Amino acid sequence: MKEILPGSTIGILGGGQLGRMTAMEARRLGYDVEVYDPDPLCPAAGLSSGHWSYSYEDLDRLKAFARSVDILTYEFENIPSGSVKVLEENFLVCPSASVLAISQDRVKEKQFLAQNGFPVAPFRVVRTLAELTASALELGLPVVLKTVQLGYDGKGQVPLDTIEDCRWGWKELGEPQLAIVEKKINLLSEFSVILALGYERNFSFLPIPRNYHRKGILDYSIVPSGLGKEVEEAAKEIALEIALTLGVVGLLTVEFFLAENQQILVNELAPRPHNSGHFSLDSCITSQFEQLIRAICKLPLGQSTLKGPVLMRNLLGDLWRDGRPPNWPGLLKIPGLKLHLYDKKYPRPGRKMGHYSLLGEDLKAILASDKQALKILQEDLEPSRTERNG
Repeated sequence: MKEILPGSTIGILGGGQLGRMTAMEARRLGYDVEVYDPDPLCPAAGLSSGHWSYSYEDLDRLKAFARSVDILTYEFENIPSGSVKVLEENFLVCPSASVLAISQDRVKEKQFLAQNGFPVAPFRVVRTLAELTASALELGLPVVLKTVQLGYDGKGQVPLDTIEDCRWGWKELGEPQLAIVEKKINLLSEFSVILALGYERNFSFLPIPRNYHRKGILDYSIVPSGLGKEVEEAAKEIALEIALTLGVVGLLTVEFFLAENQQILVNELAPRPHNSGHFSLDSCITSQFEQLIRAICKLPLGQSTLKGPVLMRNLLGDLWRDGRPPNWPGLLKIPGLKLHLYDKKYPRPGRKMGHYSLLGEDLKAILASDKQALKILQEDLEPSRTERNG
């Protein structure tokens, strides 16, 4: 295929913050953008020339949307892969529907990884409470019970420490027809490898972030990871082989566990921009979002060199008190802080409303600035003296 040059129109399936930041980078490169998302208030809508607010299962509307753009991509995995497969019959979609189908289904994902020899935590596919109990005993407790689909940010996961927990955990997931039970791993760290791949198997890695979670949601990431060259190079090799086996054109994020015994294990796959890669907007020559545009439009991949150490921290809806936003002026006084807000209208606990990146000379100084930023955010949450005294 020929290059899809600036001036063309990129269609994004999904209008969340990932779609918004992809649209921003696409527009900077001179592309027009249209977005398809059922949510009339989706964050990417304001940056698009057209917002198609219809169901992902409305094939007539989807086909009309596809005819209005030059290429399609998607920003999250919860789009029906069957709908994307239909579009793929007559339109260019990157990454492909087959990649989406594997990444949005934990059974297919785990089986793909295991069958191709990629390292994963021991797991079993279960269909009944009896199978769950037997598998938990076979794997050895503790284990984690996971839904097959729609699990993200810690949702759809239940830790089971004892056999007695199995009955409760099965009910907690709604007594599913199909689930995954996985051996719980003692972790040293979690990290992710994000790489871009072109049509001719050309590829480029982002610097590797080390990730820290709270309540199943990414809290913050630090780059450089501090994991050491041996771990990083081994993970890159695994991630690249996964991407080539899948035939990805676009972005692929591979989430990794590093176990206490130094074993590297694949946790999950995401064929799109990733929360842990947001640092690249401010600290890399080419961000993950620009790299996606370059890859799917058959342009040369950009240089992703790190300009300097960086910390990226998510800002959740918990920080909005009675609908009132945090102290942005106070936060923006901190040197090296870059604030990104997603234009989401309704904050709620656990909802990703934005993030900030902190840049500096070294990680020690950056961590000190992050401590200062957290103090400003937390002070804003403290009840006033009048409220305390009733």
